[in-house]
Amino acid sequence: MDRRVHETRELLLNGPTKVERTYREAAAEYIADLESRGKDSARALQDLRMLDAIIGGLPVGHVHQGVLKDWIASQRGVRASGTIDRALRTVTTVLTFAARVLRDGNTPWLAVIPKLSSPDWGARQPVRLTWEQQDRLVAALPRHLVGPVQLALSTGARQHEITTLRWDQHHVVNGLPMWSAWWIPPEVRKASSKRKASEQQGRYVVCNLAARSVIAAQVGKHPVLVFPSPKRDEAMYRINNHGWRGGCREAGVAMRVHDLRHTFGERAADAGIPLDVRRSLLGHEHRDITLHYSSPGLARLLEEAERIVRPAPQMEVVSSQ
Repeated sequence: MDRRVHETRELLLNGPTKVERTYREAAAEYIADLESRGKDSARALQDLRMLDAIIGGLPVGHVHQGVLKDWIASQRGVRASGTIDRALRTVTTVLTFAARVLRDGNTPWLAVIPKLSSPDWGARQPVRLTWEQQDRLVAALPRHLVGPVQLALSTGARQHEITTLRWDQHHVVNGLPMWSAWWIPPEVRKASSKRKASEQQGRYVVCNLAARSVIAAQVGKHPVLVFPSPKRDEAMYRINNHGWRGGCREAGVAMRVHDLRHTFGERAADAGIPLDVRRSLLGHEHRDITLHYSSPGLARLLEEAERIVRPAPQMEVVSSQ
């Protein structure tokens, strides 16, 4: 009886007992909201997985700079400050969602949104692979990563565009070789991630001879996915994994997956490909997409992409004297 009296008194004085929602619960609700609006959740999921062991089980009100301080310090020399900044911005977005959208009745999941500060370890300069470094890297990588890495170097496609590539994305264009054009849907394209579903745009990835050879080598390996996971019947989660990092160490190259895209862009510039064409090949935003995404436009893109070839080795001239 005394316990019931106490509970009744607490209810009258303080109201119903507040349920402490965890950060993981808020993150799951945020991802569900993204996907319900047709937005790509892959990047947010990557950030959430990075921090789940640290803050996933904490109540949302217990997530602040103090609990993240040691993790941030441990990432110096492991991840770029830009990567940490992106992850912390995702944390802030989830906490903001918990405060402004999520409710238990009329009570928000979070009362106060904490301010998170990102580290500044200096900007990392992009790395361009030489052809010899590319050979060493390909030789050092696990077999299932070789194709995706070679395709990135040959097309400039982003990691997520490659790992999710499906056979039904192939676009047949009259007059172009098989496997030349692939449609990247709006939900996969990074430029669409912050747009409304009605404003999102897809793009084409154009494959030159080197890229088509990579694609052809994948035929018959999976009925749906071009680059299936080696362990599960699903798409690869990412290229940047333990196999990638181990291969980079063995090859003696300190680089990120995005540097493959940078290498393609630099090689395209060296080949004399005009800037507007390079932007289309890389999938950058520009005004006149119809110029390049019509059949004649795709043919022009392919013609330019074929100019990116490995230089022939120079022969040493031996004097006859």
